[in-house]
Amino acid sequence: MSFLQPWMLFALPIALLPIIIHLINQRRYQTTQWAAMMFLLAANRMNRGYARIRQWAILALRTLVLLALIIAIGRPLASGSLGGGLVGSLSGGSSANTIVLLDRSPSMNANAAGDSRTKLEAGVAQIAETLQTLGAGRVLLIDSNTVTASDSSPARELASPEELLDLPQTGPSDASADIPAMMLAALDTIQANSMGQIDVWICSDAREHDWQSRDGRWPTLREALAQFGRRVRFRLLTVAGTDQPNRSIRIDDIALRTEGDERVLTLSGKLQSDSEDGDTSNTPANTSIRMDLDGAESIVELPLESGSGEFTDLRVPLDREQERGLGHVSLPADGNNADNTYYFVFDQPPPRKTVVVSSNEDVANVLRLAAEITPDPNIDASAEVLLPAEVPSIAWDETALLLWQAPLPVGASNADLRKRLESFLDRGGRVIFFPPANPNPKAGLFGVSYSPWTDLKDDVSIATWRGEADLLGKTLAGASLPVGKLKVHRLAALSGETTPLAKLSNDEPVLVRVPTPRGGVYFCGTTPAGKDSTLSSDGVVLYVMIQRALVDGAASLANTGRLDAGTVDAELAANWKRLQGPDNSLSTEHAFTAGVYADGDRYNAINRSAGEDATDTLKESQIDDLFQGLVLERVNQTAGESNSLVDEVWRAFLILMLIAMIGEAILCLPRQSAQAASPSVGGATA
Repeated sequence: MSFLQPWMLFALPIALLPIIIHLINQRRYQTTQWAAMMFLLAANRMNRGYARIRQWAILALRTLVLLALIIAIGRPLASGSLGGGLVGSLSGGSSANTIVLLDRSPSMNANAAGDSRTKLEAGVAQIAETLQTLGAGRVLLIDSNTVTASDSSPARELASPEELLDLPQTGPSDASADIPAMMLAALDTIQANSMGQIDVWICSDAREHDWQSRDGRWPTLREALAQFGRRVRFRLLTVAGTDQPNRSIRIDDIALRTEGDERVLTLSGKLQSDSEDGDTSNTPANTSIRMDLDGAESIVELPLESGSGEFTDLRVPLDREQERGLGHVSLPADGNNADNTYYFVFDQPPPRKTVVVSSNEDVANVLRLAAEITPDPNIDASAEVLLPAEVPSIAWDETALLLWQAPLPVGASNADLRKRLESFLDRGGRVIFFPPANPNPKAGLFGVSYSPWTDLKDDVSIATWRGEADLLGKTLAGASLPVGKLKVHRLAALSGETTPLAKLSNDEPVLVRVPTPRGGVYFCGTTPAGKDSTLSSDGVVLYVMIQRALVDGAASLANTGRLDAGTVDAELAANWKRLQGPDNSLSTEHAFTAGVYADGDRYNAINRSAGEDATDTLKESQIDDLFQGLVLERVNQTAGESNSLVDEVWRAFLILMLIAMIGEAILCLPRQSAQAASPSVGGATA
């Protein structure tokens, strides 16, 4: 139990006053033996036991009266989650500094159990009321959007806890949360402000996609925060969601095609059903969706036998002259409205041009064929092979993908080429590097370098790869690429800070990605040459890799863009004009709000990321591992149970005091004498 006025606990010794007075009274009189009194005491000895019990009961009730009064004045709180024993009580129920980490991701917009509000609204209201009840001093807010949008300190100081209820920064968002980044921002705030005792409140639904429990930042965070000891206390509030069925819709691919005299828009995507408890038995089987195309609404039937599944090449007829447009698909309201709508834009696809830089003719031909054979006959694809000396002639403004199998462009002589390459990536282009004939370990680019070639004794296969996304992700039909069938004969080992996409059975990475602000940089540790690997003989994987990189690179050349919420520069997106989307969103929130926006002549569709449709949540044991060595208190709150996480219970102690006073008064009443209680007996007459 904790107290809002813990200093009153120092008055607890006052409760001993009745006992002290009793002991003093016992010492006031001297005992003297007197024959007549001894006779009376002997006659009354049979009632001594009852009298002693009554005296001790009166003494105990008087002590309880003072004890209950002192505790009531101390304003005790009923929540065990905010307690901390006597030590916690003496230190107060709330710290002088409070930092609120708020997860605003789409999953937090699901309906809360037993409440008409969403999990985000219920969690914010509960934290605001709790901090107000505790009398929190300095309150700072770090929300999931501000962490990704701000280069400076993302902490916002609030005038009072009630401000949490009205701020736009506590409203819903379509961007994913990055809990490790928010924790790092809290650590920076603590260090920058030299704070004393700090309570860090985390309001989240513990989704794995947002918490990134396997991220390498967690061990560093634990080590840094453990240095503060008990000065920093973490309190995790998770609001239970409703068991109402929920469905989400996503468009994975959209294409504008000409079929004879008709113009057709084809959509491919996924309709996914899920619920908080994983039970989908009550999920509606209706496969109709509402489509808005340039303001015209219609009902479209999905080719699905059940209420969920993959759909491919859903045909939507267009006017013969229409070459550009925008719209969205939507589902009826359900357990979470944040994943019921998906926005899209379309335009004539730009030519997909690839440049292959290599002096190895065999490797160059394999890469050229994989790039210029497009799976869609309506798309113009071409590939150009250049020698390293011919690189200055590259038309960067027309290129979507660069395949580089030559010495890395390092050194002062290649400074201009590196600038052009960085501009190409900033625009959204893609580049895949393959090791040259003679790698130089000292020649690194983007923090990555190749080691000299190593002949592998046995043909080593690829053992692990990231099949959920990126170049090696599953197909639209859900099938995995045959990456495990590939064999590597020679390897140029990769070194540097990268994200491995595929590893050999000896745990050596063979394909990695270097994250950049917009474009994508990939490094492959082998080549398609027959002496190096089976990439060309088992060409499916290589073909899919190159085509996916080509599609992403070509998107930067189009007049339309498909972007994940939270990945756009917030200041840049604030100047965009909203064409479709929520009307009540602020311009500063454009980068985090799903919709269609116009950037000059370019249409950009912003939607939630694919990871937000995953429903995996962290178990309590996983959360304990993440906060190992730190002070953590979990509050698993059902929104319908209580409006606040803490309640003052001083009234109960006042009632207890009154009961004790009444009991003491009853015991103090004089006992009826034996003579009065007995009937009178008349005397005998002579």
